[in-house]
Amino acid sequence: MKVLALIPARNEADSLPAVIAALRQEQPELDILVVDDASTDGTGAMLSALGVEHLRLCEHLGVGSAIRAGLRYAQRKRFDIVVRVDGDGQHPAGEIGSLIEPILANTADAAVGSRFGGAAGYRTPPGIRRAGQRVVSAWVSAASGVRVTDATSGFWAFGARAIRLLADEHPPGYPEPELLLLLARSGLTVAELPIRMNHRLAGQTTLTVGRLGLACAITALALLVMPLRQTTKGAGGG
Repeated sequence: MKVLALIPARNEADSLPAVIAALRQEQPELDILVVDDASTDGTGAMLSALGVEHLRLCEHLGVGSAIRAGLRYAQRKRFDIVVRVDGDGQHPAGEIGSLIEPILANTADAAVGSRFGGAAGYRTPPGIRRAGQRVVSAWVSAASGVRVTDATSGFWAFGARAIRLLADEHPPGYPEPELLLLLARSGLTVAELPIRMNHRLAGQTTLTVGRLGLACAITALALLVMPLRQTTKGAGGG
């Protein structure tokens, strides 16, 4: 079983070395790919020194497009599972085994880690951001038929059917809420697992209030549009 740790990175020079070191120490059997989303802080320059496979996007396209590029790489290299690990240190390498377990057991096509499903160690301060996360999670739960507590989580694992679908159709931009809907509407099974997560090692979160508002708008639009989409990949073929 070939497993790839896919790290989309945008200006993560201060945290990437620690993230990669943790993966190598705790998950030495994993291959690692960093997709540099046209960073301007030296992220690209350090990747060769870190000794990991890497791709660099010529222009800043957003995390969703970086993940799509990584999934195409995984498809070409015939990886069985892809685990998305953010470059800011929030996703502990030690939780990857738990995250991929439903895929290994053939009970899910994809799995997502939830900060709010009962795992200890992560607390989002109350306020507009947390309220917005709850709204998005409730909408996605209603639309997908899957109980979702953390619709903005970026800690994902994809099995073979999900890789095949998302290599072409992974949502661009800030993709997480739409991704959940796309997988559910394509007939793929998603498992949400309580996962311990860290606070980021450096830099600032990309989930600003403005981006969360945009995520709400995109999710609302997706609720209207996705029933009309005809997805031909994912559910068909082993």
